[in-house]
Amino acid sequence: MANGYCEALLLHLDSIAGQNYPGQKVTIPGFLNMLVTQPDRPAVLQEAYQNGHYRSVNVKYMPRTTISQVSTSDTCAIDVLPAYKETSVSVNNIAQTGIFMTDDQVRQYCEEASRSVAIGQPATQMMNEHLRAILHSMNGIYQKMENVLTTSMASSFGKHKGGTTAAVAVNIEQDGTLNDLGSGLTKLLMDAEANEFCSTPMFVGALGSLMHAYSIQKQKGGISNGTGYNPEAMASDFQFYASGQTASTWGANNVGMFAPGSVHLIERQDNVGSFAGQRGASFFTTIIDPRTQCWTPNGLGNIAFDLQVKYIDCPDDLSSNIASGYINKASISAARGYVLLIKKRYGLFTTPTDAYDGADALAGSNGTLRYSISNT
Repeated sequence: MANGYCEALLLHLDSIAGQNYPGQKVTIPGFLNMLVTQPDRPAVLQEAYQNGHYRSVNVKYMPRTTISQVSTSDTCAIDVLPAYKETSVSVNNIAQTGIFMTDDQVRQYCEEASRSVAIGQPATQMMNEHLRAILHSMNGIYQKMENVLTTSMASSFGKHKGGTTAAVAVNIEQDGTLNDLGSGLTKLLMDAEANEFCSTPMFVGALGSLMHAYSIQKQKGGISNGTGYNPEAMASDFQFYASGQTASTWGANNVGMFAPGSVHLIERQDNVGSFAGQRGASFFTTIIDPRTQCWTPNGLGNIAFDLQVKYIDCPDDLSSNIASGYINKASISAARGYVLLIKKRYGLFTTPTDAYDGADALAGSNGTLRYSISNT
């Protein structure tokens, strides 16, 4: 039974536990989730990587004028020469997992495991057990992406107006009867306006953090009303995304506040267009994670991954195809089977910190701010 043999009645735990089946759960990648659920996700950047061909991409922008560039007299003097700046878009990160399943391994499972199912675009026929192996491997890829993206973001936060890029301390007071105009959510939303954020700001912070707890109070309507103001009503003016990685990459109670459109996930698919389908001994396709997780009704199904399916038809060829660090390499020194390679190419794009002129009050601001939350 431990190896999945069809003895007596073998039930798969996912048919019993449902969405609480551990094998296919994904620890919340809150930053990634925020990036892929933004309504203004930049399709124009994705167009540079269509059909498997790549083009370099630069984004141009022009700083606005400042008060020092305005004349106070009727004159023909020239104060401004409009000029664009440019920044490059990079897709230089890879998150990849290689899976190997032997034919003998699948032979030992029930017949259902070897039934064919079509997945991917273009569609390829795979065994059910291969699809299960892919879904069980996705959490590691998501966590690697979340770790790399939040690590990159840690050094990309913009300046607070007239201040610093470091995390600014904000206390969310415990006493609901206090109306401290310089702390808590009042401070955060005031900063959003002072830094000219448009639309509802979004927060990303660690699972189990103080801000995570505060967002749960908001969702459940449990924020107490104080004297003279209603923090529960104010709490409708932000969105919070919990992350399983920011405790280590930003700090346990650090949160990022983001203006919509200020940060973007940039993706590139390899196995599309002329580079998809059967090529040599492998089939190249792209797949979408078909699942939704309980923590996000939208799921992460709008992220595409490259998939290569390669059949090892001679057991003598196996050793050259298995990575040296493969955890069970010794046990499959010679076997026929399938190698499944799941890959994601991606990058992070943030608004440049020089998008405002050096003489502008918002010099160094880029629609992202970092905070350290306390609760006393």
